Amino acid sequence: MTSNHSATDQANEPTMHPYRAQAFADAKAELSEPGATPERLAYLEKHGFVIITDFVDNPWIPVLREAGRRITEACSPANGYNKIDSSKGYIHRGKDDEPWAIRGLIHPAFNEPCFAEFHSSPEFLNFVASWCEGLKPEDMVMSGMLLWCNPRLHENDLSWHRDVTWWGEGKSYFSQKENRGESPEDYSEEVEKVRWEEIRANNVKSVTERNGVSMFLALVDDECHELVPGSHERWRTPLEHDVLLPKAMKEQGVPYTPSWNGTDPLPDQVAIRLKAGQALIRNGATIHCGHTVPDRERNTLSIGWSKWSGPFTGEPSVADARRAWQLDPAVRSALPNEWMKVAWDRWAETKKLGDTLEDRYAGYDVARIKGGEVVGWRTELERQAAAAGEAWEPFQTVC
Repeated sequence: MTSNHSATDQANEPTMHPYRAQAFADAKAELSEPGATPERLAYLEKHGFVIITDFVDNPWIPVLREAGRRITEACSPANGYNKIDSSKGYIHRGKDDEPWAIRGLIHPAFNEPCFAEFHSSPEFLNFVASWCEGLKPEDMVMSGMLLWCNPRLHENDLSWHRDVTWWGEGKSYFSQKENRGESPEDYSEEVEKVRWEEIRANNVKSVTERNGVSMFLALVDDECHELVPGSHERWRTPLEHDVLLPKAMKEQGVPYTPSWNGTDPLPDQVAIRLKAGQALIRNGATIHCGHTVPDRERNTLSIGWSKWSGPFTGEPSVADARRAWQLDPAVRSALPNEWMKVAWDRWAETKKLGDTLEDRYAGYDVARIKGGEVVGWRTELERQAAAAGEAWEPFQTVC
């Protein structure tokens, strides 16, 4: 698949096929009124998701679509760093290093300013204000953005999960030092129920307070996101526990009921079916996954804004590797509005760049650096690691 999608080349457009799910969720006419209407909020609260149509036929969609295609093509393993220095972002890669999600869209190295321009556009800001009770640009803090795409050669199936930590101490996900719990006690039913009460309390706040909003905005038709409606608000079933419980914890004796063969659809599972310009807003506590296939394009933008919580007085923490690139001052300089630079400042003052390759890069970039390429931040860390090659240890710091 190439990034050339001219009107005379429609025959080469990816063909949509029915997905593997047995049921689908589509936009509902009764939920078409824009903004955070009572009907939309009630649906979101009950089902854990809602499909909105606020950006259908918006002129930004074809602009972002083509930019997304260019970036996806440029980040292919065949191109390496030749078209985009993707070490300036964070690319999630699957089999044979094919990208399935791309971060760094607003970094000037990606040369696609339309993403930051849309992020700060009146159309998007008006939506944010309508959803977040009048939230204004001067009260925002920088949020994440990424592009979901599909590997061109292989099927890519992300495992079922929740975007909340339902075990242990409930600490947020941290990609370079993933906290999945250290012992079976972290996954005891007693601990899990404590975490679940916290999750339910946050579910209420996400609807009633609405201090931010994030969406999956489809730039082409997309039915790759699958979830179990209502799973955000109830205690998991024995089968869902089998699905979610890490294999290591099963092997260490955490009680569970073997009931899933690893492939069958889950009860009530649906694929979210979006048309270009439609968007999914969902509660991250829902049980969900993603599934892409080579012959159907995925080009969906995750984008949003959050309300600033006020002056920061603590010590900055090491940035999650997936967002370390965003600390680059070049990102700030490239932002199209002064208020966006203030939003960047508010986020950046809470974070610092880590001292290891794993703190800064995806595995693909770590391997390239250890293969002798000085890329990314190009500091002494990268130079020493490139010189040492495979002798450079995981999480090693500058000598």
